[in-house]
Amino acid sequence: MSSLLAFDHLLRSWIVVHRIGAMNGVMWTLSAAGRGGMIWVLLTLAFIAVRRLGASALIAVLLALLLASFVSDHVLKPIVQRQRPFISTPGVPVIGGRPGDSSFPSGHATNAFAGAYVLSAAGAEPAIVWWVLGVAIAYSRVYLGVHYPLDVIAGGLVGVACGASVMAAIGRTRWSGRPRSG
Repeated sequence: MSSLLAFDHLLRSWIVVHRIGAMNGVMWTLSAAGRGGMIWVLLTLAFIAVRRLGASALIAVLLALLLASFVSDHVLKPIVQRQRPFISTPGVPVIGGRPGDSSFPSGHATNAFAGAYVLSAAGAEPAIVWWVLGVAIAYSRVYLGVHYPLDVIAGGLVGVACGASVMAAIGRTRWSGRPRSG
């Protein structure tokens, strides 16, 4: 376990040291867009507006985001209590704000992967776009200096589990797809 954590620290350091100035704003924007999972709500609303998803898809996204946030912020973070990189290594340069909660798992990554899962499962094409966006949001958190890679990997896994749980619980065919014509 100590070797894994050492690699986690090393990889985070490598990412932060190899930032590209032109990407700083892009990464900050991705992180801001991923805050609270709001990008997934907006995307779902856009798909509903152009009639590519039914309104019930919004319920699935909201439920997945609520579950993901609850599991991440109220269950796992209090149990693990991992310090943020800028606390455990004070010299870590941070772009943007410094969150005050625990680091593991990344709530941004949890929400991003829950949202990507639900949009993909609901039939919002092309699904690869949602997964790339989810990965980009998760990666931005390491790039900005506020998470370790394992935080976002764990967040991604939790997010997929939450998205899958919600879709299984409500049933894919009932909550997804194009609106039915009368």
